[in-house]
Amino acid sequence: MPDPILLISLFGGLLLMALAGDLLVRGALGLGRAMGVSPLVAGIFIVGFGTSAPEMFISANAALNGNPGLAIGNIVGSNIANLLMVAAIPALFFPYRTGGAGQGRALFMLLLATAIWIGMTAIMPLDPIMGICFLLVLVGYAGFSIFAARHDEIAGKGAHQADAVMLNPPVWRAIFYVPLGIAGLLYASRMIITGGEGVARELGVPDEWIGLTILALGTSLPEIGAGLAAAFRQRGDVVAGNILGSNVFNILGAGGIVALFGPFEVAPLFLQYDHWVMGITAVLFAGLVMLRVRMGRLLGVLLLLIYAAYIYGLVTGTNLMALAQMAGL
Repeated sequence: MPDPILLISLFGGLLLMALAGDLLVRGALGLGRAMGVSPLVAGIFIVGFGTSAPEMFISANAALNGNPGLAIGNIVGSNIANLLMVAAIPALFFPYRTGGAGQGRALFMLLLATAIWIGMTAIMPLDPIMGICFLLVLVGYAGFSIFAARHDEIAGKGAHQADAVMLNPPVWRAIFYVPLGIAGLLYASRMIITGGEGVARELGVPDEWIGLTILALGTSLPEIGAGLAAAFRQRGDVVAGNILGSNVFNILGAGGIVALFGPFEVAPLFLQYDHWVMGITAVLFAGLVMLRVRMGRLLGVLLLLIYAAYIYGLVTGTNLMALAQMAGL
């Protein structure tokens, strides 16, 4: 029987995550309405940035401690988990429809950031110049998106938010909800990782599996919590915005910060397998959002199976570049 303290930490963290995620989503919707931007844009920049904070902290700390492999793995692995698990898990409980006003800009930046990361790391190491460029692109994208969203709203092209007013708190309360929700998600993630890792060790689960599951997915837990809260409120635009924003912030924000401490060579494993998976899943998710697909339980299960296949390939040492050469591609 596992230690009761570990079980309390695990399930208490799950409960706190649900509450904190709801606070963050409600606060983001309230602030987005006050700023005159769509829920999707609020999801990208408020929810997405807040839930990507663990990746930024962990990656920066790993780079400072001279472990770039851990930092890069955290960024790439979290992006893959976001595109598959964070999109899938809310759909299992609260089916939602993807898309919303401003999705074109967000999807373009997701695909551009992913392509830049894969292309640049294939030909050169992560260095401070690349890091500065990443961060400047992120700042420019954020400023342009908020300006464009406000312009669309004034011109009557943005998403109408009157249907969501009753769900949104007043601005003064939303300002309080957002940092409280982010802090709650970060603390809940730590509780879940601590409890889950402890229970797994007591049950005799090998360290390799703990690293590939509980610890690797731990930094994606805030995104899952926020996604569940948004799907519960039928805000599929916020779910999509959360994923898009988190991935863009992971690559340009966390990746830019890591590169500042470089130069760091990217391990062949990423170039041969993980980067391929990240690129393919980014294109897949972009297609789902562009087509405004209804994310139901069947599609959620399919995305989880794809993620399970990725983990299996990671464990067995799959080399997608070699497979592509064998297929004559």
